[in-house]
Amino acid sequence: MSEIDVAAESQRWFNRPWFRDFLGAYVIGSYLRLTVATSKVVYDPPDLHRRLAALEPALYMSWHGNASLGFLLVPHPEKTDLLASLHPDGRMVAALARSMRFGVIDGSGMNFRQKEGTGGVAAYRAMTRALNAGRSLYMTADIPPIPGRNVSRGVILLARRSGRPLVPIATAASRRTVLDRTWDKFQITHPFSRLGIVAGEPYYVGEESDDEAAEAFAARLHATLARAFAVADGVA
Repeated sequence: MSEIDVAAESQRWFNRPWFRDFLGAYVIGSYLRLTVATSKVVYDPPDLHRRLAALEPALYMSWHGNASLGFLLVPHPEKTDLLASLHPDGRMVAALARSMRFGVIDGSGMNFRQKEGTGGVAAYRAMTRALNAGRSLYMTADIPPIPGRNVSRGVILLARRSGRPLVPIATAASRRTVLDRTWDKFQITHPFSRLGIVAGEPYYVGEESDDEAAEAFAARLHATLARAFAVADGVA
C-alpha cells in the first residue's frame, strides 16, 4: 500500500478520530459495563486488589486478545497509564481507557509491518517517567499483529531498568466467543456470565537474559489465562 493509499485510508469516516472516540468510550465502554453489571464477578485471589495495591507501581500485563475487562483488576486506575497505539484501533482503546479513569500513553512497539511512526521511543520514555513518578502501567505483552503470544523484549527491558514487577493478569467469561482465526485469539465476553478475574504471581526481572525472562514470564501469562478460564467455567 502506497503512502497515498495509507493517507486516503486514514481519512475514511470510520477511521476519523471522533468516530473512534465514540466507539471506544460509548459503544464498547457501555457494552463492557453491561457485561459486568449482569454478571457474577469472581476474583482470584479473593483479596486481589489488596495484593496488587501492595505491588504498585507495577506493570500489569495481559495477552492482547484478553485485555477487554482488565480495568476490573487495577486497584487504582486513576494512578495507572495504559499504552495505546496510534493506529485507529488504538485510538478507540485510548478513548475506552479514559472513560474508565485511566491515563493514556500514546505509542506502541515496532513490528514487521510498521517500523516507523509507532511512537515507540517517546512512549518508552513516557512509561519510564510514569513509573518513576509512582504510576503503574497497563499493557499487553505481545506486539500486534505477530501471532504466537510471545512477550515483547521491550517489556522485559522496561521491567529490568525500572526494577518494578511484571504482574500477569487475565480475564475470562463463561459465556464467550474466542476468535481463533485472529492473530491474538480475541475473546468477546458476553453479558450474563460468570467472570473470572485473575492475577498471577509477580515477576521481577533479574540477572537472566532477556530471552530467558521473556520465556519465564510468558509461562506465567499462559498459566494465569488458563486459571481465568477455569474460574469463569466454575472448575477452578
